[in-house]
Amino acid sequence: MDGYPPHLSAAAAAAEIHDEIGIDTNHHQGHASSFASQERSSSTQSTHGHDHPKNSYDMNMNLRHSLTWTLVHAAGSIPPARSGAASVILQNKLFMFGGYGGGTGRLDDFHSFSFDTNTWEEVEVLSDEKPGCRENNGVVTSDNSKVYLFGGYNGHVWLNDLWMFDIVTKCWTCLQESSDINSLDDESTRSGSSSYHFREGRGGRNNNNNSNNGNGHSNGDNVIEGRRSISSKIPSRRFGYVSVVHNNKFILWGGFDGQKWLNDMYEFDFDTKTWREVHALGKLPSVRSCPAYVKDDTRVYIQGGYDGMERKSDFYSFDLDTYTWNEMPAKGNPPSPRYFHSCCLYDNKMHVYGGYNGSQRLSDMYYYDFETQVWSQINAEHGCCPSGRSSLVAQIYGNSLYAFGGYNGDTVLNDFYKIRLKAVSIPSSGYDRDMLKLIDNQELSDVTFLVEGKMVYANRAILATRSEYFHIMFFSGAMRESIQSTEDIASNVTAKNRRAIEIQDVSHVVFMKVLEYIYTDSLKNINVELGIPLLITSERFMLDRLKAICEDKIRQDVTVVNVLEILLTSHRHNATGLKDIALEFILRNLKNETITKNLTDLKSEPDLLIEIIRRNSSFQSNDNHVALPQTPSGPFCGADRWGGTRR
Repeated sequence: MDGYPPHLSAAAAAAEIHDEIGIDTNHHQGHASSFASQERSSSTQSTHGHDHPKNSYDMNMNLRHSLTWTLVHAAGSIPPARSGAASVILQNKLFMFGGYGGGTGRLDDFHSFSFDTNTWEEVEVLSDEKPGCRENNGVVTSDNSKVYLFGGYNGHVWLNDLWMFDIVTKCWTCLQESSDINSLDDESTRSGSSSYHFREGRGGRNNNNNSNNGNGHSNGDNVIEGRRSISSKIPSRRFGYVSVVHNNKFILWGGFDGQKWLNDMYEFDFDTKTWREVHALGKLPSVRSCPAYVKDDTRVYIQGGYDGMERKSDFYSFDLDTYTWNEMPAKGNPPSPRYFHSCCLYDNKMHVYGGYNGSQRLSDMYYYDFETQVWSQINAEHGCCPSGRSSLVAQIYGNSLYAFGGYNGDTVLNDFYKIRLKAVSIPSSGYDRDMLKLIDNQELSDVTFLVEGKMVYANRAILATRSEYFHIMFFSGAMRESIQSTEDIASNVTAKNRRAIEIQDVSHVVFMKVLEYIYTDSLKNINVELGIPLLITSERFMLDRLKAICEDKIRQDVTVVNVLEILLTSHRHNATGLKDIALEFILRNLKNETITKNLTDLKSEPDLLIEIIRRNSSFQSNDNHVALPQTPSGPFCGADRWGGTRR
């Protein structure tokens, strides 16, 4: 285990963080020092002691069209060297803010790289105010026009201000200023237990007319006095945190506040402009800063990090809808413990690159396959390879991972690389989305249904191909619906004047779900209330797979309240798997008052009552037989004959 011994002081443990971000630990105020004075050396090795890692991905050199590094020769105004910059992809551009420039100090410049024109340029800012210099903060986006920036470290203090930049108006807006570090004691600030006015802390805000020295650098000494009033629990000043935007809320987790490592969580509501502390469910990750993290539609994933004692290699997911943490399986060949590394999502895989393991800046690459839940190392040592580095900018665009800058142990960098993860970028399938466009589409339809008084438009060929019920309805030649639809088509009757086929005893919402399944072979947003009538309808329309899907959805939501209804439905519609699950649930909870009371509902199905009684008798007999000890006697350890136990 690579970490500081337990007997070292907290200050010594924090030295590793200070070393990475350029703090001279001999000055308790935490002023910036040159990276060149650091004692640690860099290393570009990535094999961790073995030349051919397990689960590595390689291919014939003559056919290598992917997994080869190339140097990006960009035009325009190349950003100065930096590490710990914040970045995000938006509108076909890579936006990058701030970072640490080594001897030039922390930065407050804002750049963008156009993937279309292969050009860097400084982002035009029209607002008078903008964030001050900082590093190791995150930039996240909520839609296609806004980015958000929180906190970080400016070389003097840690920050907890919150900013928004609008790509359209080209203006920064301060949503929350950093709490006044001079008027609040450290402990109350970190606990977030008080309500107070926020005032700009040192170096948290700049004005355009005095924000830097002309090179995008800020000395962090400007103090802008301005007050905004927010009454809520706010997160402490910090950097190296995890941040995402989801459902119009900014969510913040963990980090380092200059004295201790954190695993608290806060949420900022953009509508109410207030913070609240979040008490998440599940298995929470331990305290840490500077993990690699990335977000998909509904989850954020974090990997690795540093807690002041050791570097981490664990892997967690956080469900943004249920606010639940889960530790991910770590099968295969996972990355070694590290922090200040990067991760990106591509092709249902999370790619991890670089970082710092306590002795080396790394250049190795791994991916986690979400389908197989297995880690594999990628052989990424071909082409013009970057040196090992930490605190870099890494983003996915198209089929390539782009890496800019970082720190290699000796030098802060501004080199720019890309590696194609696949030879050709194949867009994700839009089949389901396109097929859904056919449902209830009057213009493209050739059959009309009437369901609960509402017209529903569909396609005979698709329905008949997927369901024998509809095949007989439309193409048997004998049924009334078949004759009617054939006559309408032969007469070129418009969809508006087409005679509708009435579907009885099926609700409109259930029928639309049947069509969703027929057209896409999948279903979304099914609960038990919808699943039960959908199961009944699926049997009527001879859709066995849909019926099984409904059984599986329903069995996940069995309760003492609905179990009798589920039992009756599964019994009457030959859903044998679901029926067995319902019976087992009833037997396990037969003493429950709700179940006992509702057993009267089974009067219409006396066979079910008899089956419950029979199974319960057998169940109790088995329990008693296993529970009762045998009297020691006879040649079979206490019995004239061995009774055994029922398996």
